[in-house]
Amino acid sequence: MDEKIDDPHQLMYESERYLKAIIDSSIDGITVVDEHGKFEFANDSFFRIIEWPREEIIGNYFMKIIPEDMKELCIQKWDTIQKGIPDDFEIGITTKSGRIKYVRVAHKLTLINGKNKVVSVIKNITENKELESFLKESEAKYKDLFENAEDIMYTIDNQGFIRTINKSGVKSLGGEKEEIIGSHISNWLTSESLKSSMDILAKQMSGEFLEETVLIEVITKDGTLKWGESKTRILKDGDTITGVHGIVRDITEKIKLEQELKESEAKYRDLFDYAQDAMYVLDKKCNVLKMNQKGLEMLGCTKEEVIGKSIFIWLTPESIKIIEERRKKHLAGETLKKTEVIEIISRNGEHRWIEIKTRPILDNGKIVEVHGIGRDVTENKKLKLKLNNSNKQRKLLCYLVKGTRGGETRALILKNLSERSNNANQLANILKMDYKTIRYHLEILMRNDIITMDKNVKGSAIYFISGKVSADLSDLE
Repeated sequence: MDEKIDDPHQLMYESERYLKAIIDSSIDGITVVDEHGKFEFANDSFFRIIEWPREEIIGNYFMKIIPEDMKELCIQKWDTIQKGIPDDFEIGITTKSGRIKYVRVAHKLTLINGKNKVVSVIKNITENKELESFLKESEAKYKDLFENAEDIMYTIDNQGFIRTINKSGVKSLGGEKEEIIGSHISNWLTSESLKSSMDILAKQMSGEFLEETVLIEVITKDGTLKWGESKTRILKDGDTITGVHGIVRDITEKIKLEQELKESEAKYRDLFDYAQDAMYVLDKKCNVLKMNQKGLEMLGCTKEEVIGKSIFIWLTPESIKIIEERRKKHLAGETLKKTEVIEIISRNGEHRWIEIKTRPILDNGKIVEVHGIGRDVTENKKLKLKLNNSNKQRKLLCYLVKGTRGGETRALILKNLSERSNNANQLANILKMDYKTIRYHLEILMRNDIITMDKNVKGSAIYFISGKVSADLSDLE
């Protein structure tokens, strides 16, 4: 009898030891709860999961570790379990420190020693839950970023059909989202931009990494052309390329401004190059940076002979002082509204007078260049000089005729010579005066450039009125 009892007992002992080894080595928690909901047994893994000491759990109700907001759910699941209905579920637990962790519970209602027991396997899914939460939050942020980004965002499949597009994209294209999604990018790009986009798509599909942005021209629903800077990256499902994600920044205004700037610069160049006045740009040291054709003509030089050279090369000493003084005033921040007349010496030695007006060009409050306009006033200057000389000559003439002794005789000589050139002897006979007296007055008039003498005439010298005073004689009459 002892032998018959010993063999089953040994088998049962080996079975229990085997089962205990499995339970103890399991990374999942294993528990037994009685019909009242109290813990009767739990393996070490369970306590590692719930982070409670064994002595505070065994003999206590399982509701002790259930968070308040999940107790109602837990009671419902307990009722389901008591009916023997399998119902695996996920639920939160509270650790001793108050941290919430999440577990998946698989259970079975079992009859042990004539009483119902609930045997449960507890799997820790806290990390998965946190990852899911983080993923949902990340997806929400991405969706918000995608939908509300100021730049256009879109995805296309590997055939070029639009799969998604954000609000900015819909607004920019001027259509409805429903008519854009599913359409091909060829509907929205110029032929040139389509070609470049498809070339890039093909390169990316072949695995080539492209960092640079691409300039594309978009055709909106109403036919308006817009410009954008596009940057794309491939989308993958595992190792399979499924499409492309793109971001486009609308630079239409920038392109328009650049075009307007180019047009403005072209107009400025035309104005600069073909202006009737000299135009030039000097650096802070008065070296020539730019000069138009009119300025080069005034100097009688080619552009290569002028650019980079000091403007002082072509100025008289007095004019250099004028330019230096204006430069100092510019550097001191003084505004110069007054024009100045400077004298230049062109390549062929000709002197010209130029009326200049200058203004400084600033960069961060510092002078980097000086722009100047010069108007040729040489003819006016010469006329003024001639007028001044004429006035001096007139005053001298009046003095010699009215302001000194013998003026009446000199007046008669001048009146006679204005009608006809004569020699001294002829004048003495015509005026019935002494020859020496006539010669005396003729020498005075000669010294003062009132009359001139021609010695090449056969016989004696002939006298006639100087060109400098011939115009003034009628006023003197």
